[in-house]
Amino acid sequence: MRTSKKTLRLLLSSLVTVCLVLAGTTLPASASPTDAAFDQAAGALNVDRAAYLSKHDIVYNRPNTNPLYGMTVGNGRTGAMVWNQNGLTMQVSGVDLSQQSTYAAGLVNLYSNPGMDTGYSSYQQRLSLYDGTLTTKWDSNRTVTIMGSPNSEVMGIHVDDSRGGVSSVALDLSMWDPNTVQNIADVPDLNTWRTISTFASNGVAGLSRGQTDANGFGYTLAATVEGANYSVQVVDGRKVRLNITPTSSYTIWLTAASRINAPNRDSVTQARNQLTSVKNAGYAATFTSYKNFWHDFWAKSFVQYSNGNRDADYMENVYYLSTYMIAAAGRGNYPAHFINGVFRATQDQSKWSNAYWYWNQRDVYYSFFASNHTDLIDRHNNLYSRNYNALKAYTQTRYGVDGIWVPETMGWDGNARGTVNSDYTKNVLSTGYEAAYSMYLRARYTNDTNYLRDVAYPFMRETAKFYSAMLSHDAATNTYYMANSNAHETYWNVRNAITDLAAVRSIFPLTIQVSQELGVDSGLRAGWQNILNRLTPYVVQNGAWQPHQPPISQTRNGENVSAELIWPYDLTGIGHPDYQTALNTWNQRPFPYGNVWANDAVQAARLGLGDQAYNGMKTMLQKYQNYANGMTSNTNGVFEYLGVHLTAMNESLMQSYNGKIRVFPAVPGDSSFVGKLTLLARDGFLVSSEREAGEVKYVGLRSQYGKQATVVNPWGTQQIRVRRASDNAVVATSSAAEVSFPTAAGTVYVVERTAKPLSSYASARLTGTANQGVKTLSNTASSLGMGATPGNPGGLVNDTELTYGANWYHTTSRGYGDYNDDTHHSTTVGSAAQYTFTGTGVEYLSERNGDMGNVDVYIDDVFQANVNLYAAGARQAQVVVYRRTGLPSGRHTIRIVNKTTSVGMVDALRILP
Repeated sequence: MRTSKKTLRLLLSSLVTVCLVLAGTTLPASASPTDAAFDQAAGALNVDRAAYLSKHDIVYNRPNTNPLYGMTVGNGRTGAMVWNQNGLTMQVSGVDLSQQSTYAAGLVNLYSNPGMDTGYSSYQQRLSLYDGTLTTKWDSNRTVTIMGSPNSEVMGIHVDDSRGGVSSVALDLSMWDPNTVQNIADVPDLNTWRTISTFASNGVAGLSRGQTDANGFGYTLAATVEGANYSVQVVDGRKVRLNITPTSSYTIWLTAASRINAPNRDSVTQARNQLTSVKNAGYAATFTSYKNFWHDFWAKSFVQYSNGNRDADYMENVYYLSTYMIAAAGRGNYPAHFINGVFRATQDQSKWSNAYWYWNQRDVYYSFFASNHTDLIDRHNNLYSRNYNALKAYTQTRYGVDGIWVPETMGWDGNARGTVNSDYTKNVLSTGYEAAYSMYLRARYTNDTNYLRDVAYPFMRETAKFYSAMLSHDAATNTYYMANSNAHETYWNVRNAITDLAAVRSIFPLTIQVSQELGVDSGLRAGWQNILNRLTPYVVQNGAWQPHQPPISQTRNGENVSAELIWPYDLTGIGHPDYQTALNTWNQRPFPYGNVWANDAVQAARLGLGDQAYNGMKTMLQKYQNYANGMTSNTNGVFEYLGVHLTAMNESLMQSYNGKIRVFPAVPGDSSFVGKLTLLARDGFLVSSEREAGEVKYVGLRSQYGKQATVVNPWGTQQIRVRRASDNAVVATSSAAEVSFPTAAGTVYVVERTAKPLSSYASARLTGTANQGVKTLSNTASSLGMGATPGNPGGLVNDTELTYGANWYHTTSRGYGDYNDDTHHSTTVGSAAQYTFTGTGVEYLSERNGDMGNVDVYIDDVFQANVNLYAAGARQAQVVVYRRTGLPSGRHTIRIVNKTTSVGMVDALRILP
């Protein structure tokens, strides 16, 4: 029998696979460069999502007692951060409970006698992204699963405890000292947020707050039990308790019921009704519904972003974790606030709670266009569209203009108090454009003509009218210009802010186009077009756009405002005539990765700079992702850098902003890089593609609305064909740089090389193996998860776990430790820090700066090296300043001794296996 070359390749591939499995090697999720995972019937990648996403689960293999490292779990409207303290403790929050989500619901503590966290030999806490659950296991006889009723305010705690001898179980709902609460939310009456009322009757215990808030906010945190006998009691003015008769399996249901969403603003009755409803439905049915909710969510899109050294895999892990965290808070009546959200463990202490900052909110939400979750985008857009009338009225009052101006820092009801009382924001004019453009994009991605007509276009029109009135006209040159405004928060009271000129150049053509499509406002188009034709040009110096007309004013913030044209204003990028100017502008930007909301990596992707986008994502994680749960200690933001990360990865894998679909426009040059995607393009095309070993295999499109498609040829000028998957009919062929073709709604198309069509690849299904431990980002202090013991091989050792001599100081504020605010430093000669570990090597991580000196490093009391921590210029993010490998397997001690009166510092250690 003769064996074909293809069959031989498959046999050899199978043999290699068997050998690797026998050797204990974990197989990558991508099968090989000869395989493809495109399902031509479904028009999407074939993925075993349960297995694939399990490799991105966050796992703690030892109890975490630090609330800031608490695991995050939520159902879309209510969420909790969970840690180990007298059993399990969590801070519960809800997105609609208070103005800008400022005030959280309270604390929940589940405990027993003997404690669940006593007398055990194994422990694991797992955040399962696919199911949306947080499961904590002690040995094989105690499991607590936190889940929820999908897209509601109700969460559940299911307990399986088969131990004998458990004498009592209790759940406490409590509130911290209300006297510490400050008016950081601009609420009309602070006293109602300092007033706690408690109740315990008819099987429900709870506490309420904010019950007389004039804006209708406030909430009730309440709980009940299914599957066990129990009693309820009021412990004191801030605590209620459920006393549960121990049994092997039961469920505690809790809700953070908001007044704003309750009939008659009665959150107590709402809480009781919600708990009764979920209890009647039962745990089994609710849990199934909850898991299906998350399974359907993940089925909407897919990305793989991996490489040989696993750093890209770490970034992919952050992608899925961040998507979960934002979605778990993103389905309320109001958007998830960029710094409050529903995940925090700081009681009511937060920053920037008086408003929603548009710049920060866009960072949180904009990735969900491409990831096919426009229902989440609606939560963001609705904040502005629902305040249409209030914004129009205020614009008339403030400016005497018939149009819409949107305050950069806007309250829940459209109020501008946070903007007009701040020099940073009071003259920012471009936010209304951004809000209008986001609404336009929502219509483009969904082909929703009703939304375009009733929501997006009115906002676009009013934005264009506002700018028409605010621009000045120079009769001598017959040009329009912006006489005075802020170039966002960084340059105040300047002439011709680039953000305003760019806003006009973006929104005016779109508004003219949509008004023509809708057949409305024909009398306004000529005026808009005249302004466009005669708008003053941007100023270019040194080949780059300037933020406003020179001379450049004093810098007030760290934004790269000229690069806004690249993203999110979408006015330039790959293939644009002004590409070189855009590239120069990005290269000369004054504040690279300057804050937790920096979007440099997204802009790098839009410019096709694959290595820079990759390194930019890594830089942002290195600087800001410093908690094992994926979160940050930076008090200027919590969720923005996660949202920027999502957008940067989406834009690196697929772009459609200029009417052309590009796959893999900005991937790193690393030959080991593997990229795969199913993402949504504008006009409703679900795009799939795979890239491996430097080769793009195909481009698959599922047309949802029958629009014209234009695909940039990923193989340059190689001949390509467009094949309809249902009958293999070739609908177009081309050797050009791009191909355009009509589509039919609900139809799948494949763009493939004529010389190497999709059929030349073996069929594959993408899968993965469940994560069981800590993940680390190389040469950084960033990690996800916790090992079984501090300093376990491969694990990150936070500076707080070291032992310090005299005169070492722990800093939690900005200054020392800008890139990880939890850090130890000393300015005393001879002061030492040490740590004992098990492994064959160790990395010592620290920042480097001009105020720092040098330290001596000892291993097992033997001098190893003098390490210079001084660095000229800007402060450097955490770097590996010393690395020792090749130690005998076993226990060792590293000692770090400060040698000068300049700063010696320890940020973290990484133990090498």
